[in-house]
Amino acid sequence: MHAPRFVSRAFVALVTLALALGTSAAIPSPVAAETPGNIAVASGEHAPDVAVSYVPPWNSAAALNDGASRPTDSLNAMWGTWGASPVPDTDVATYTWDTPVTVSASTLFLWQNAGVGDGGVRVPAGWSLEYQDAAGEWAPVRGDDIAYPLPAFDPAQPKTSLAPVDVVFDAVTTRALRLTLERQVVDGQPHATSVIEWEVSGIAAPDDPDPEPSDGFVAAEDVAVRTLTGALPALPSRIWVVGADAPLREASVTWDAVTPADVARPGTLAVTGRVSGYEGQTVAATVFVADELSQAMTSIDYTSVITAPGVAPVLPATVRAAFDDGTAASGVPVTWDPVAPEAYADAEAMFDVPGTVAGFSAGALATVFVVAPVDQTTPLVSIAFDAAPEGSGWYITAPKAVVTAQKTAADIASIEVSLDGGTTWRPYTEPVAVDVEGEITVRARATATDGAVGEARASAKVDTVAPVTGDRIEVVDGVSALVTLSPTDAQPGSGLSRTVWSDGPDADPAGASNNMFATYEKPFSVELTDAPRFVHVRSQDAAGNEESTRTITLPPRTETPTPALEIESSAVTRMIAGRAYVIATVKNTDDVAVDLVFTSAYGSKTIKSVQPGKTVSASFSSRATTVPAGQVLIRATAVVGGREVSVERTADYRPL
Repeated sequence: MHAPRFVSRAFVALVTLALALGTSAAIPSPVAAETPGNIAVASGEHAPDVAVSYVPPWNSAAALNDGASRPTDSLNAMWGTWGASPVPDTDVATYTWDTPVTVSASTLFLWQNAGVGDGGVRVPAGWSLEYQDAAGEWAPVRGDDIAYPLPAFDPAQPKTSLAPVDVVFDAVTTRALRLTLERQVVDGQPHATSVIEWEVSGIAAPDDPDPEPSDGFVAAEDVAVRTLTGALPALPSRIWVVGADAPLREASVTWDAVTPADVARPGTLAVTGRVSGYEGQTVAATVFVADELSQAMTSIDYTSVITAPGVAPVLPATVRAAFDDGTAASGVPVTWDPVAPEAYADAEAMFDVPGTVAGFSAGALATVFVVAPVDQTTPLVSIAFDAAPEGSGWYITAPKAVVTAQKTAADIASIEVSLDGGTTWRPYTEPVAVDVEGEITVRARATATDGAVGEARASAKVDTVAPVTGDRIEVVDGVSALVTLSPTDAQPGSGLSRTVWSDGPDADPAGASNNMFATYEKPFSVELTDAPRFVHVRSQDAAGNEESTRTITLPPRTETPTPALEIESSAVTRMIAGRAYVIATVKNTDDVAVDLVFTSAYGSKTIKSVQPGKTVSASFSSRATTVPAGQVLIRATAVVGGREVSVERTADYRPL
């Protein structure tokens, strides 16, 4: 069960107070260093959401980051774009992370089938990467020697998984990375692209600080010291702390005693300290004891700070370093690069500051978050969904709405949520399943103990029902079948996207002997064979729901000669007793008796069992003195060889 979150406004108060004092609020928070790796893989801790410009039913957008980069010809093991209509000039895929990441390289594993079958998938003409900056704008990644290589085409292997290609660029911290593939144009036609895997090398950037409520300090220095075996450690007498309602400051700390027995042998020990002015709270220091202390650093912990718009960030004078002997120290001096004022001019900005550390060429890195002061008296309410929608913008499984309420002037008394636009409200105690179909708005409100009410709303498009494809089969002369498909999408829904069909001798939709799937546009004819033939159909809606493939069994070929009836027909107009009449005449020139049905604009008549060689007529009164030109439809029916056969003729007449 997820309880509602009540988040303190400590950092807003901190920034506000900092502005009032004419100083800046900085919250250094060391984060354990990471080794760069594929931060896009779906099984990883920081897996991104995946969105693509288009994907057909037989491919998979999820394949982009499933971790499988080995060569394959399985279409569902790759993201593809064949079949997009109208045909675009570029194909786009986007990774979006829920926390900032620092990325510096990317690798593509491409696939093509040029020269095989329809040859519709080719190596792109080019590719590029963009990252989303703090303002939400897209900007190209940059580097002194940045290049986007393409794999060479081997005519001997026109259908193949290609060698990986990669690009290295200057590290950027972002929440989204966008890949654009420029389609190769052959004979005036842009060709689709396919990607087996898209890897991104990077690490998780420090989180934007979000302290929990406290009357004491909400952050403190992560102290680490090193000492030789048998030597008592030199623990710092002052550390930095951040109070719940005060900016960063140094405070005196008193440590528990460390005895010679504690450092008699190599290892680590934790020492508890008590910070002056914060009774009831403690801090901890890690003491590393070693026979020898190496001076070779292996990594520097990341630092994050916050500041207010227009206020230069305060970066810590020291950082925490790890050494190759397994020890660490928190008092390592660092020199930070200058920060241009425009970098912290606007609220919601986020940027990195490199630092120089003597003896460690890679240096240090700090992430700065720019937070605007907030004068808020009503609760701050936000709504987030527990999952990202598909690339289409629709959810195909019902998401859960997670409501967060932040107290301001008074504590939160209650939280409510509504799924029907505010008509009815229910108490919020845990994430709420959005089990309503269509485009909906989730509303939430939080009431404080002083009566102040804060509200929020969030929209989502939900379509969890796949379309259904109906069919009508008309066998023509026993030799072919006319197939008409009628796909429908339940309302309210995202609407139909496409219907695809395939036919062949295999009842298995994936059978190799069947024809490739094609997009259904109009009724199509299938030639029947001596054995049953199968038509496989499925539809997809705009949200991404896909119907399970349905198989239609067509009958074997049963071609037999169809008897033809022979009749002669004519029609004339006559004036009889002041009335205009239409008279149709038929002669049975066949050798079997026929039943005749005459249909005109003035009625219909039936004459049964007209014998061979006989002539009959049917007259129709117009009940007027004139008639316009027209036709009489004559349908002759007879039983020949046990089968009912018929023929239709039209007889034209002149106006009167």
